[in-house]
Amino acid sequence: MMNTTDLQRVKQRYNIVGNNDALNRALDVALQVAPTDLSVLIVGESGVGKEIIPRVIHDNSPRRREKYFAINCGSIPEGTIDSELFGHEKGAFTSAIGESEGYFGIANKGTIFLDEVGELPLATQTRLLRVLETGEYIRVGGTEIRKTDVRIVAATNVNMRKAISEGRFREDLYYRLNTIPIQMPPLRDRGQDIILLFRLFAMQMAEKYRLPKITLTDDAKQLILQYKWPGNVRQLKNITEQMSVLSANREIDAETLRQFIPEDPESTQLSTIQKEGAHSYESERELLYKILYELRGNVSDLRRELNSVRKQMEEVRDLNGAAGFAAQIPVSTPDNLPVPVSKHESTQQTTHTVEDAIAEEISEPESLNLSHLGRQMVEKALERNGGNRKKAAQELGISDRTLYRKIKQYGLVLVLCLISLFTLNSCAVKYSFNGASIDYNKTKTIQIDEFPNRASYVWGPMGAMFNNQLKDQFATHTKLQLVKRNGDLHLSGEITQYQQRNKSVSSEGYSAQVELSVTVNVRFTNNANHAEDFEKQFTAAQAYDSKASLNAVQQALVEEILKDICDQIFNSTVANW
Repeated sequence: MMNTTDLQRVKQRYNIVGNNDALNRALDVALQVAPTDLSVLIVGESGVGKEIIPRVIHDNSPRRREKYFAINCGSIPEGTIDSELFGHEKGAFTSAIGESEGYFGIANKGTIFLDEVGELPLATQTRLLRVLETGEYIRVGGTEIRKTDVRIVAATNVNMRKAISEGRFREDLYYRLNTIPIQMPPLRDRGQDIILLFRLFAMQMAEKYRLPKITLTDDAKQLILQYKWPGNVRQLKNITEQMSVLSANREIDAETLRQFIPEDPESTQLSTIQKEGAHSYESERELLYKILYELRGNVSDLRRELNSVRKQMEEVRDLNGAAGFAAQIPVSTPDNLPVPVSKHESTQQTTHTVEDAIAEEISEPESLNLSHLGRQMVEKALERNGGNRKKAAQELGISDRTLYRKIKQYGLVLVLCLISLFTLNSCAVKYSFNGASIDYNKTKTIQIDEFPNRASYVWGPMGAMFNNQLKDQFATHTKLQLVKRNGDLHLSGEITQYQQRNKSVSSEGYSAQVELSVTVNVRFTNNANHAEDFEKQFTAAQAYDSKASLNAVQQALVEEILKDICDQIFNSTVANW
């Protein structure tokens, strides 16, 4: 414990009032840890003055001549906090008209105070953990790994143990920040310090506004000492200022004091409104696409359930050793749809095996109408290619735009949507890897966060398409269980770029092909082995004829691009284990 003289010198410099033992202990720990670079976590209720401690630490450290930044994490929107802290590249999102260093870049060699650190989003917590462990970070929308030397002091009024158990805060980050804990006492536990603070605030108001100074009677002092002060020092200052201006008597008794101190402090608190995720749509068409792809997500869930049932059946077959067991179980593929029969056969109740259904041929009246034949060919091509217009056009030997006109001419728009939506295997990417090399005794769960769109130009349905496909990859090709929080593996990130550029030029000097590309920034965490953690970007592109309208080919192109990116992410995380 430091001597009284040094303690009073610190209090005078930072205008700290009080002689409470807990307060003196907090100041003593701050001065002892100041010469080191250890992380500090300040814990205390709102309004107790936690912001003074990091200033004391910085001013008494070797970094005192470098920059100091105090950042309130709870006041920065979730969508921009990564950019504020770690910087961004030009064009990383809509308003990124230039580069930004971010606080961790600007504060190099200095100190950053993260107030309300318990409010940080989980994705930002992962980035912060990497800075604490290695001093490395990547700007939003960038690929270059940058280094920084920053001393971090954090503060929170959140019960961190409870936040960790509820999955709102990373346990490993908590222990990194909590190297040196400092507990700030609430005002109600500081005894006579309450009277000293009241005198200070009353004197400041009298000097600032040239008012007679207010004082407390003995019964008012007893009341002020017994009050719980849920708002701590901040509330005491507010009430003192109110009485200095509004009270006619300069000597405040208990009856007057009760007029300013609320009897039920909970009644003065504003209700908290739970904000649901709100998305804006530029047109009704994008809204329709959004609904369709959310419905596709439900179908994807159904497919995962069917795959799970099929795996269980295979396990039962292996246990029973029945060679013919598999032949009697229908496989969940689009090829096993009910076979239509002619009208005169519909009344017969005949049971067919899978082999009979596949071999059975249905005779239909031959149509010589060219329009009917064209419609049948288009339908057949779309069905064979799972609704993918690009592949269907290639099979028919026509351009994407010609196929698009045919679809509109034959009224096949709804058919195309249904084929794309309900063809269960249309979005599945085939792999030779089947997850057999994963040690499921150690790694059983994976948490996949929603990847938000951060691109300057965004096609509405793209986010839902990507998030559904990415989850399907791991659900289909591994036995990992998808969880909402605290997974053994953790995937997070954002879609950072969606752009088109000229790929080739024709002999006339015009653009012949346009390339559409998507870039996704991915953060992967293996909680069993952090040496395998990484943050990298994945990009995929598809080219199309410049004569075609982007709106006509956009869906097919984006599906192919996202399949490619999901393939890359899958192989970079678990497929190579």
